[in-house]
Formats: sequence, C-alpha cells, structure tokens
Amino acid sequence: MIQQGSAYWLKNQDSQNSHFNLLELASTQRAVTNYVKILTGREIPVDFVDPRGDSMTDGKSIEIASRISYKNVDEVVGLALHEASHCVLTDFKVLKKLGNVILSNDRYKHLFPNNDHVFLMTNFMEDRRIDNFVYNSAPGYKAYYESMYESSFFNENINKGLKSNQYRTETWESYLFRIINIFNPNSDLDALYNLRKIYDIIDLDNIDRLKSTRDSIEVAMEITDIIRASIMVEKMINHEDFDKSVLEKSHKKKGENNSISKEKIKNAFQKQENFIKGKVKKTKGISPKQLKQIDAISKANVEIFKSKFEDRDISVHIIKKLTDEVIKSGLYGVFQSPSSLLGNEYNHCYEEGINKGKRLLKKLQIRNESTSLESHRLKKGKIDTRRIYASDFTEDIFKRIDRSNYKPLSIHLSIDGSGSMRGEKWRSTLINAIALGYVSLNVDNIDLVITIRTSGDLEGRHSHVPLLIFCFDSKINKTHDLRKITNYRLVGSTPEGLCLDALNKFIPQSSYYLDSYLINMSDGMPNFRARNGSEYIREEAYTHTAGVVNKVKKKNVKLLSYFISKNKNKYKTEASECFKQMYGRNSRFVDVDNINQITQTLNKLFLSENMVS
Repeated sequence: MIQQGSAYWLKNQDSQNSHFNLLELASTQRAVTNYVKILTGREIPVDFVDPRGDSMTDGKSIEIASRISYKNVDEVVGLALHEASHCVLTDFKVLKKLGNVILSNDRYKHLFPNNDHVFLMTNFMEDRRIDNFVYNSAPGYKAYYESMYESSFFNENINKGLKSNQYRTETWESYLFRIINIFNPNSDLDALYNLRKIYDIIDLDNIDRLKSTRDSIEVAMEITDIIRASIMVEKMINHEDFDKSVLEKSHKKKGENNSISKEKIKNAFQKQENFIKGKVKKTKGISPKQLKQIDAISKANVEIFKSKFEDRDISVHIIKKLTDEVIKSGLYGVFQSPSSLLGNEYNHCYEEGINKGKRLLKKLQIRNESTSLESHRLKKGKIDTRRIYASDFTEDIFKRIDRSNYKPLSIHLSIDGSGSMRGEKWRSTLINAIALGYVSLNVDNIDLVITIRTSGDLEGRHSHVPLLIFCFDSKINKTHDLRKITNYRLVGSTPEGLCLDALNKFIPQSSYYLDSYLINMSDGMPNFRARNGSEYIREEAYTHTAGVVNKVKKKNVKLLSYFISKNKNKYKTEASECFKQMYGRNSRFVDVDNINQITQTLNKLFLSENMVS
C-alpha cells in the first residue's frame, strides 16, 4: 500500500525495514500527537501500547500499536485519529451507564439482558457518526482514514465472504458480519431477512442527524431489537412442530460457492469486530525500556543528518536537547543515570567548573559595559536642551549620542567524547566546558553551545551510529543544566568529520554584528566502524574532516582547535600530524596538565576590543 499522508512528515527514514526503529516510532508519535491536538484542541497524550489492557482510548489518552512499518503507518495514524474523534464527540459517561439507559426506555428495556449486543451496535453507529464528522470537517486527514478503512473493511477475504454462502443464517454473528460491511460494494442486502430494513434505519446519507452518543444508542437499540426478533422467528420456524406450509416463499438469496474457507473470512471479520469494540491486536515487540527511549527521543527532538562520505550517505543522529528522559532511559547507551549504583566519577567536575567560571567571570564583567560618545553643535539630530536658552537660532543646536557595545560572540564548543578521552583528559575538559557555560549565562553578549561528538547504539549492537549531542545552550538552559554533562559515559568512537558536518548547519555565519567561533577539543584521529562493516578511518576520513572544516571556514567562522594529549608516544606523533592535516594552522596542542591555557586564550578573546555600534 502506498503511503500518502505520512510521506510528507516521516523524515527520519534510514531504510525500508519491515518495522520502524525507535527513531521512526518517535517521529510517528510526534506527528500523531500534533494531529490529535489539532483535532481535539486538547493536550491528549499519545503512547505506544503496553501489552497490558485492550482499550485504545478512554477519552483521556490514546494508545497506538508499536509494530508499525512503512506498509501500515497511514493506517495506524488513521486509527489514532479515529480514537481522537471519540475523545471529542463520544460521551463516555453515558456508555458506562448503558444498562441504565436501556432500562429507562420503555420500548427497549426488554433488551437489558443483551447489553453487549447493544453496546457493540452503539459503537458501530458512533463510529459512523464521528468518522462522518471528521471526514467532512478535516479533509486533510482523509488519506489516513481511507487507509484505515481499506485495511480493515475492504480486503479481499471480506469481499469474497460477502458474496459467499457463509453468514446467511439468522444469527447474531451473521447479522454483525453483514451490518459491519453493509456499505461494502459487495454487500448483499438480501442475505438476511431484515438486512434491508436495518440498512434503511442506519441511513448513512443522513448520518449527521445523530447529534450525540444517546442518539447512537437509540438507533443501536432499534437495530438490536430487529436482530433479536429475526433470530426468534428463525428458531420458531426451525422448530419441528412448526407448520412451514403457512410461510411465504423466502426472499433470502443464496451466495456463491467460492473457494474461500469460513476460517479466512472469520479471521478478517475478527479484526473488524475488534475495531468496532475499540480493541487492537497487541504485540510484545516493544519493551518498557524501549517505550522510555521513544519518549526520550520525542522530547529530545532527535533527528538524522545525512553526511556525504565518498560515494555514500552516512546517517548522523542528532540529540538536539539533552533532557532528563534521555539520561534516564539509557538512549544510545552514552549516558549514565544519576541514580546508577556505579556512581559518577565526574560528578565533582560540576562544582569545580562553576567555581572556575566565577573566577573567570570577574575578569569579564567589562563585556557587559558599553561606551558612549556625545557630539554637540550638529546641524541635525536631537535638540540639545542645554543650548536652547542661550541660542539666537543662528547656531547649530542639535546633538547625537553614539553608543558602542562589545560585538556579540556565538561560540560552539564541540568536544570529542570518544573512549580515549576517559580519565584526566575528560575531567579537565569537562571543568573548562562547565566554566565557559557559567560565563556565557552571566555575560550578555556571549552565547555558548556545547556539543559532544561520539557514537552510540540506538537498538542493540547492530545499530551503531555517529552521534552529535547538544548538551547545553546558554539561550535556553540554566546553570543547573550544566550538571547533566557529568552523566556522559565515554564509550564511543571518533566520527570526527561526520559529526562536524552535522554541526555545521547549526553554526551561524559571522557578520558585521556577530563573531562566530567553533572551538574544538579532541585527542585523536577519526575512527568509526559501523556494525554492518562500514568504516570511516584512515586517510579518507582525514580528508573528509578537512573538507568539512573548510566548509565551516567559508562561513567566516573563526576556528580554534585544541589537541589534548598526555604523554609523548608513537600514537601522539601520528595523531598530531593527522590533526594538522584536518585543522591546518588553527591546530593547537595542549598538554592535559596545562589545559588551563585554553581558558586563558579564550579569556583574551572575550576581552578583545571588538566594538560595534
């Protein structure tokens, strides 16, 4: 089935797999949540089903099936929208008291023992009522509704079943099968004695006459009563003492003797019946842990960036917002929960970083100041009130005040989060990053974004991907948010240029009114291997990273790149040469024991006399 509606918004497709990965499930969840909000005008949560329970909606929340693929995504969205319309139009309080409604109706109170039948017919009529309302009032959702109905109501087994000689006896099951499919082109209104009469009572062309759930219940009771009477008459006719000679010729038609078995028809019919009952087939294809990760992906607004490497595109996953849900869910396996029994060996870095930031801030208070130059005796400008009283109006009595501020700085601090940074290198880097974050929050014209470049596993060991994590943004985060960075686990590899390529689209271009900087801190060479055997290593990766760095420079972004090392060895010599190849003359080499020189360099940068009016 070609998907029409979802093709416009399902942007995180990595491959045409049989079922969605967690990223695609989260994208679907966001889209459905937005649609539901538009349709209902309410904040109704949309979640993936837990294997427990059956109800798709209780009027307060909506559940959608977890086993979604490119073949059925429109159908699933249509089902969620159908349930959302129930939240708006169905009176669930009346449904809960259906027995009381039946007993209060003198005409139909004898149906009370058949509450389940009335309830099922009520759901059928409610579905017709609410779907008609949404279908006509929200035409943008038609593709989803059509996909939903095509899957459940217009499949080949149902079509053959309607034309077959099955379900042509006066039983509740036969009537239910024929009524559910009464608007199918293959429907035979002469298959049962009172099917035509029921068709007229439903009167789909005038379904908007039903204004409430109570109206649907009234029609449902009428239909149930007719079915009940038909079944009773059938039993009476088939009784051995009944005189069949008094009967007129039956108007019922026989069906075709086609090859389809009743079992196939029944399976397709069961899916329809579940739909009417508000049930959906549950699967255990998603665990509680994965449910948490889907929620984390949605709240972190994870997206995919395609980086061109040689003759192929490599997907870089971007966590655009570091939330508590991302950390606690273990998403990508790169964060350790604050409550972990293993403890956090870098937790102390937060306090040290804040204290260092406070010391640095004292030197930078001047950046919050501005300078003013006042000019008098001008021919135009604002009137100088101090000269009016003595002026004979032959002199120039205007003035102008020019104010200059330090030029705003936009800084992207990107840190190598590979496993080789573990230990003293990460501790020192983390302290300096947190210090700069604190400064940016307290200086008006410095904006700082901190990102980590690494790799992680989205769904087990077979989905190892390059990963760019936005850990901090001074425009939206607070001081306490800097602590979240200390929960990062150094377990990934070094997809250097791939992540920088993804980061480049977030780095603003320098202009007369803005100085844009990219500050890089890393300790090694590009090195990434996907589980499928795809490699990003050696000379090809160095060249790719150098090309990405040049793309950044073309935006007039100033680059400061620091190579952080510990001891001199063969690897350091090789890595140093690689580093120069990638970052050119912007390369700087810093010993881990003297990493403070990075902060000192940036301190001079912040205090440079770069003013703008």
